[in-house]
Amino acid sequence: MKKKWNLDGPDGNIKYWHDLRKKPRSFFSRQSGGGSVMVWTAFGFNGQVGLAFLNGRQNPPKYIETPENHLMPFAENIGRRNWEYQHDNCPIHTSNATKNYLNSKNVTVLDWPPISPDLNPIENVWGIMSRKVHENGGQFYSVNALKTTIESAWYNLEPEILQTLIMSMEKRVYNVILKMERLETIKNIVLSTFY
Repeated sequence: MKKKWNLDGPDGNIKYWHDLRKKPRSFFSRQSGGGSVMVWTAFGFNGQVGLAFLNGRQNPPKYIETPENHLMPFAENIGRRNWEYQHDNCPIHTSNATKNYLNSKNVTVLDWPPISPDLNPIENVWGIMSRKVHENGGQFYSVNALKTTIESAWYNLEPEILQTLIMSMEKRVYNVILKMERLETIKNIVLSTFY
């Protein structure tokens, strides 16, 4: 999965970002955030895929290069045991070119609902890494310094954290099913009240 990292801190914050567990501080902000890098990576129970720093706007052919150069070597190293690939439903992931490529590599893609980042454990990893990358209000003056810090945060993650996140998938999916059943029950009650 991919994430954009800004020199001035995570996206979605107007003035500054801070770790909620620490006292807020004020920081400078450059116009347009001063620059950013886009990172793609993945992980499995048996390890981490190497980071890929993406250049330019992504399209299906460029996206296909990323799993080809990073995911497939990882899969070969783990002996291509039973595994499923989870990515979101953005257009470059669901394009026919991407589907055909993954099918040609015999990659099983996990069927996944759109707009469901809470179900994807990589989002937890991005949060853990953000706290490390931007600790103490960390801001960067160069893209290379930011890349180095991102690499350090990624390669220093404890394997147990990643394994725990993978093991949490069953519970995550179960909770979604329960919520969907509750919503269906509520919908039926509301409909029966009005009809």
